[in-house]
Formats: sequence, C-alpha cells, structure tokens
Amino acid sequence: MSLLADPENKIQFQKLIDEVIEKTGAEAQMPDHVAASIFKNIINSNVEIRSTVKNKNVFDMRWFKVAAAACIILFISSFAYWLFHDPANNKRIASTIIPTTKYEPIKPGGSHAVLTMADGSKIVLDSAQNGNIVSGNGQIKKQGALLVYDGSKPLKEGSVVSYNTLSTPRGGQYQLVLPDGSKVWLNASSSIHFPTAFVGNQRNVELTGEAYFEIAKNKEKPFHVNVNGMQVEVLGTHFNVNAYGDEGAIKTSLLEGSVKIKKGNMSGLLKPGQQGVLKKNSNDLEIKSADMDEVIAWKNGLFQFDGADIKTIMREIGRWYDVEIEYKGIVPDRRFEGKISRDAQLSDVLKILELSNVKFAVEGKKIVVQ
Repeated sequence: MSLLADPENKIQFQKLIDEVIEKTGAEAQMPDHVAASIFKNIINSNVEIRSTVKNKNVFDMRWFKVAAAACIILFISSFAYWLFHDPANNKRIASTIIPTTKYEPIKPGGSHAVLTMADGSKIVLDSAQNGNIVSGNGQIKKQGALLVYDGSKPLKEGSVVSYNTLSTPRGGQYQLVLPDGSKVWLNASSSIHFPTAFVGNQRNVELTGEAYFEIAKNKEKPFHVNVNGMQVEVLGTHFNVNAYGDEGAIKTSLLEGSVKIKKGNMSGLLKPGQQGVLKKNSNDLEIKSADMDEVIAWKNGLFQFDGADIKTIMREIGRWYDVEIEYKGIVPDRRFEGKISRDAQLSDVLKILELSNVKFAVEGKKIVVQ
C-alpha cells in the first residue's frame, strides 16, 4: 500500500491497470450468496462502513462482484508480479515491505551429536570420520548425519549387553539406525539410551526430548519407548514422541500402525492420525486428532505452526538456534499459522514473525520478546 501511495509509482500503476483491463476477458461468475457473504463480512467489521450503508441503503451487487474480481486479478496477477519480478523494485521492497530491524546473524542448527559409550567415553560425531566405529559388541558405522548399528551378528555366548546414548545439543539433530533396523530421528536437545543388541522378548529404549520413530516389525518382540515414567508400546509403526522438559505435556503422535500409551494404571490406544497428550501436572491422558504434517515438520526441515502461540514458537526456535528467550512486559497474544524453513537464518525468521506485530531485540545469544 505504501508503494501504491507513492506518487512516483502513479504512471507505472496506471499502466498496470490498463494492461489488466485490456487482457482480461469475461470475469468468472461469482454466485450471489458468495458475494453477499463477502460484503456482509466487510461491513460487519467496520462500524463506519456499516452505518453509511444503512443510511444510504444503496448497493449494487453486480458492481461488487465486478469490483471484487478486478481487485483479485489486479493485485495478484499484475501488481504482485511487477513487484517481485522487476529488478528495479528489489531495494524498495526490502525497505518497505520487510521490517527494517537488523539482527546479528545467528545460523540455524545442523547435524550435531555426541555418542556416549557404555564405558563413559564420548565420540563427538561432528568431527568423527565416516566409516566404522568399533564398540565392544559389534560395529557402528557413521554415514554423514546417520549412525548405523550392525545387529546382524548375534552376541557371543556369555557377552554382556552394553548400552550407549546418542544425544544432540541445542541446535543439533541426528539420525540413528538401531540394531534391529528401527530408524530414529532425534530432534534438538534430545537423547536416546539404547542397547547395542536387543536380547530377550522385548526391545527397550529411553528417550528425553523429541524423536520420530519408524519401528521394524517383530511380533515376538514388542518395542518400548520409556520417557518420564510413561511407556509407549509398539510392534511395528511410525510415531513421534515430544517429551521436552519445558513443555506442559508429553505428546505421542501416531502416523502409521498402532501404539499403546501406559503410565501406572492408566493406558490408551492410539489410531493413525491421533495424538495422546499426557499432561504433566495432572497425569490426565487426552486422545485427540492432530495434524501429522505439523507434528513431524521438524523432521522434514520445517517450522510449521497451526494456531501456535508465541511462547510455543519461541521454545522451538530457542532449541534450534541455541538462544535464550526472555519476555518483557505483557506477552503478545498472537496465533501463528504457516511454514518456515529450518535452514533460514534466525534474523529472517524473526522478520517474518514481526509481520504480526511482535517485536524482538537480539542481545548476543538472547532474544527479548516485547
């Protein structure tokens, strides 16, 4: 709107209008009930407009449909194209549409993790070479951002099963293939404690933070994820567990198969598309439908929000960019919808969020929300 109001753009804007009129054929017919609904929403949102319409009692619905169609065609197909494809406008767009707040460059997280062996020794996987890492009971292979445990060879008689821990820092994530072939994606600030071989009639791991699982099927050996006193039992399925300490609940989301959630005498069975929410302060279990694309967006390299509040968003941003979050004054009551790449620099993410009238100040590795 600022660009439209600039007198320097008057001639260019007039040319665009002329081009649209010349190139546009007959407008698509808008049903009367749709046009009436749109008009009703407009006048109900503004007292002054509503009063004017009531006083004059004049409105041509056919004119409204033409005007609505013309606005859509003009601003989307022509002016937007001119703005974003004409190189001469690049500098003006940057200074007019995008917030001008400048932030220190803070890069996004990446593939960072530490493997802690049974004897307490640690391997920083960021700097480890690709190839085999020999453990006490088999081989571990590093393949870029993936750690693969070789479970093809049975344990020698008398061997003791050892346990390793894969942990990611704030700003890190990693992938793991367990000895049974199950796949795990570990989110930032998370860890998984697991055996180097699954023996007996169960497969047990312990989780902190968040992870997405694709479990290898084995009816004789159910897979258990233990987290904060809660247990997720599966045979073979795809699911996500979010159990961060700073979240108010443990959320188990099922994409495929079936899982049972148990804690004490309480239990619940999830179907695909459902999420079990175990509230920490009351231990109540709620089973509800959930958007699975939003649940596993982090695994697919995205921040995805569907009505999330600013605190929920900032917790996720803080973990991924390894920054501290501080609030000053009243926390803005805003709800956000949309997707942002997790590869984006923090400054770009904050500029997008600022479009909803939330202000940020970056002080080193701290973000102040105002």
